[in-house]
Amino acid sequence: MRNLTKELRIAIDGDDIDSIKRLLDEGAPMITEHFALATRMRRHDVLRLFLDRGWDINADVDSLIPSAVVYTFNDTTLLEWSLKHGADSNKCSRIRDCTPLSYAVLEGPFEAIEILLRSGGSATQGQLLHYAAMRKSMDCLRVLEFIYSQIPGADASSINKLLDEDSPTDFAMNYRAGLGTPLHYAALAGSLDSVKFLVEKGGDPWLLDPYRRTALSWAVYNKQKEVVQFLESLRDSTLSNTQKQEPHSIGIVV
Repeated sequence: MRNLTKELRIAIDGDDIDSIKRLLDEGAPMITEHFALATRMRRHDVLRLFLDRGWDINADVDSLIPSAVVYTFNDTTLLEWSLKHGADSNKCSRIRDCTPLSYAVLEGPFEAIEILLRSGGSATQGQLLHYAAMRKSMDCLRVLEFIYSQIPGADASSINKLLDEDSPTDFAMNYRAGLGTPLHYAALAGSLDSVKFLVEKGGDPWLLDPYRRTALSWAVYNKQKEVVQFLESLRDSTLSNTQKQEPHSIGIVV
């Protein structure tokens, strides 16, 4: 018995457009796996064919990935084509407020972030500060500073929110996986510059995640020595200042 789904995947992989058309005419189902494969392999003709036959360009890839547009970030031509054909920069994943722009901020080229923002991407959706803080590439501080500047009224309260905190439903569903503030994620990633930036903007190093762990705990867990040293210095400085103030405070009280 023929497996039309498998045959269609093989045809997409081989960029055999005639076979793809024939298989679709024979009733091969269009599925997310096929569209995502064509996107990753930059099969422009296949993507056009799917859209012409009614495929939703914003279909979920899975519960975490909101759409296949996340696979276009390294090809700005394909990214812009996708956006012109209805790809939504602000579409959330099924399990949290995580958008294609969130994925670009996490690991996409800076140019892709700019394109998504120019095309209607919202800096107030997608928990962008958290995803910028998770970024591990050399330009992580540049992206974090840029995203901070794009969020209207960004301040310490923006930095000191746990991931998913604004959605009780998402928080209840996801907290067991461990949810942190942007400072937690920057500490975990080992980006000392990002950690310093967040602290300068009012990030609280001693806020606790749902398991009562600080950003320092996350850095220790992931063996980020420079971040550990910096956060320990903040702790020691805080303790020293407290000790210096205590006699003075006692004197005033007396």
